Amino acid sequence: TVIVVDDARGCGRAGESSGAGITSRARVASRAAPRRAAASGRAPPVASAVPKGSKVLVVGSTGGVGQLVVAKLLDAGYAVRAVSRNLDAARGLFGSPANLELRVADLRDADALDASEICVGVDAVVSCTGTTAFPSARWKDDNGPEQTDFVGVRNLVNATRAQSPSCKRFVLVSSIGVERTNQMPFLVLNLFGVLKHKRAGELVLESSGIPFTVLRPGRLTDGPYTSYDINTLLRATSGTRMAVDLVEGDTLTPEETSRIAVADCAAAALASDNAENRAFCLGTREGAGPGSDAGAWEKLFASA
Repeated sequence: TVIVVDDARGCGRAGESSGAGITSRARVASRAAPRRAAASGRAPPVASAVPKGSKVLVVGSTGGVGQLVVAKLLDAGYAVRAVSRNLDAARGLFGSPANLELRVADLRDADALDASEICVGVDAVVSCTGTTAFPSARWKDDNGPEQTDFVGVRNLVNATRAQSPSCKRFVLVSSIGVERTNQMPFLVLNLFGVLKHKRAGELVLESSGIPFTVLRPGRLTDGPYTSYDINTLLRATSGTRMAVDLVEGDTLTPEETSRIAVADCAAAALASDNAENRAFCLGTREGAGPGSDAGAWEKLFASA
């Protein structure tokens, strides 16, 4: 089962800074996280790949990336629990396919999130929450970058640790530039703190002890497909711009990143030991790409 939460709406307790609780030990834990054994000498990971048929919690289910992640996971044979703040919107988008459970939760409220028990019994989590970098209508009702990208992620990580201590993987969709906020163009993009808060959310996850994969796409293209149903989502394509560049860390600056490729990458990362405890920049360009081919993604993870 996969759990999905509305991607622009995940939030946490108001009034808390993204610097709170992020210590130098968290940063050391982030840098020292065990990674896939390879010629590079990385330490071998814990066996945490998530097999098909497992229960996955997806947060951000009705957003541009989240809706595609739900469709890809269902098609791959996972059970999905899709969590949204708007159940009617989720029902209208997804219908009632087999192996899909729809739930309501608000990541802004840690106590209510704990009481909802949406993380109980899940084998993995995919978080696609996010908001705009600059003030917009999406910031209404306390949905700005701090609440969405830091507090909400922190609350979800804490709930996962408490309710699903055997969680095998937590995939977090973040952004390029989170470690380059003193460089252009990210200095401008971070004027209202979106990259700072995304990095703060990453650090909470990286220091949590949960096996993780962080995906850092560039400017998102393709979608959102808000009027599509599950079957139509699976037929969505990036045209001829399907080739994928995948680089560990935060050094890539792609012109664009297809939401379809991000969703394919998130689904593939669940089953990959090579993706464990690593953060990747992700871009798409002209050419053939891996699509939903798990073997092709595994080669990309291994060579990144």
